[in-house]
Amino acid sequence: MKLFTIGDSISQGFMSLAAARTELSYSTLLAKCLGLAASTDEYPIPFWGEGGLPINIEKLLRSLQRKYGSDIRGPIEWPLAVATVNGILDDVEDYYERGLGNIALPQAGRRQFFPNVSVAGFTVADAWTITPRLCLERIAADEAKNGGDGFFDLPNAAFERTAHAVLNPSRDPRFNDYSQLRWLKHHHHSEGVENVVVWLGANNALGTVVRMGVKSTASARKSPLKMSLDERNEYNLWTVEHFTEEYEVLMDKLHATLSTGKRDCKVFIATVPAVTIAPLARGVGASHEMNDPFGTLPSAKYFDRYTYFLFDHDYARRSGNSLTRDEAHRIDTTIAGYNAAIARLVADYNAKAPSAGGRKVEYVLVDICAQLLRLAFKRNDGHPPYVLPPELVALNEKLGRTVDTVYYTVDRKAKMSAGGVFSLDGVHPTAIGHGLIAREFLEAFAAAGVAAPRKLDWNAIVASDSLYSNPIALMPELYDNTRLAGLLLDLLRLP
Repeated sequence: MKLFTIGDSISQGFMSLAAARTELSYSTLLAKCLGLAASTDEYPIPFWGEGGLPINIEKLLRSLQRKYGSDIRGPIEWPLAVATVNGILDDVEDYYERGLGNIALPQAGRRQFFPNVSVAGFTVADAWTITPRLCLERIAADEAKNGGDGFFDLPNAAFERTAHAVLNPSRDPRFNDYSQLRWLKHHHHSEGVENVVVWLGANNALGTVVRMGVKSTASARKSPLKMSLDERNEYNLWTVEHFTEEYEVLMDKLHATLSTGKRDCKVFIATVPAVTIAPLARGVGASHEMNDPFGTLPSAKYFDRYTYFLFDHDYARRSGNSLTRDEAHRIDTTIAGYNAAIARLVADYNAKAPSAGGRKVEYVLVDICAQLLRLAFKRNDGHPPYVLPPELVALNEKLGRTVDTVYYTVDRKAKMSAGGVFSLDGVHPTAIGHGLIAREFLEAFAAAGVAAPRKLDWNAIVASDSLYSNPIALMPELYDNTRLAGLLLDLLRLP
């Protein structure tokens, strides 16, 4: 097997609050560059009906735009629009709870597995603790409590349904105990895996900006490794010590598997991104020059407060849905500690000599965090030092568009003036964003001696990015209408 990927929502291709456009993810782009044919037996990927789980915001907005145009007018159209949204949510719920996407039906045709086992929401420890069996148990328990078809309901247990579809797409009971790492062992000990991508850790901190509050494991009475999944879900920021403890276990399990498999292997391990640069968290109030906790930028801009991207400073103060500047800097400092631990572990495991008769395993650090920091628009005071690929620069000039980390901005005439890197949930990359991430991995591939016979096809990537190639003229309704903004916020903050 040329490529096997272990990750979370970004690696899965989660976009605009939906799992997933795996065919557009950076991992699939890497597979294509390695000469594999995606969506075939060479590199099978999952299909997500009804736009994906839990809800595809882009699909929802485009449906509203088809019915109501670029704005939703007054007391007559708004009740109709709400009914339209509820109908879309009902369709998604029916598909995944009772229809073709339910956990009883195979999702992979003849295939028993996917070479990309990334799952939205996974923390580091989930790589070996989450199994299809656990998912089935939790789905059944949640259905007993939250089953039924209510107003504005979405599929219950979306996390578990997504994980089960990825980890056991054939729904075969023989694979009910197959975690991400168990699948890696299955492949590496049967046919051998040439290249492994591992990118986990963002969800050990992402909840801070999704919930606009910090609940650190520093206040926990025991290590998260000794907690149940429900107990772990009470926290949204692992301490550096707790994160390191989990990552050490991950590396130990990885190395034990890869050093005893069928062939030598290269492992590309990505750093944890700075979650506070995602446009979901909008900086409001005065800006301040501060040190960059990651040591990547000469200095970094931080704001008085951070709140949800569709709202302002007054909302942040009134609602309490905000992070202070010190909290944002603390989150970044913690993530910088995560990345220092990852770098140290990569160096430590590279120094290990192969055991007698064992396989050589080479670990390569891929600093995606540094790449995204250089891309960050506001963190760099509007002058990001990252240089876009020349093909993308040329397309921007030709189409009069932009690619930056500002939240997606389009006027009622469908003219796009900002965005391009992040999708509509303000956290996950667009197809273009995935192209930029793939570019970073390909540079690491080349440095490690992994030949990629094909280059990234930027024309195809841009054409596949519907937000960029076909801007949504309804977007001003989100910026100007608190009702629609509030609805989107409720969806974004789903547990």
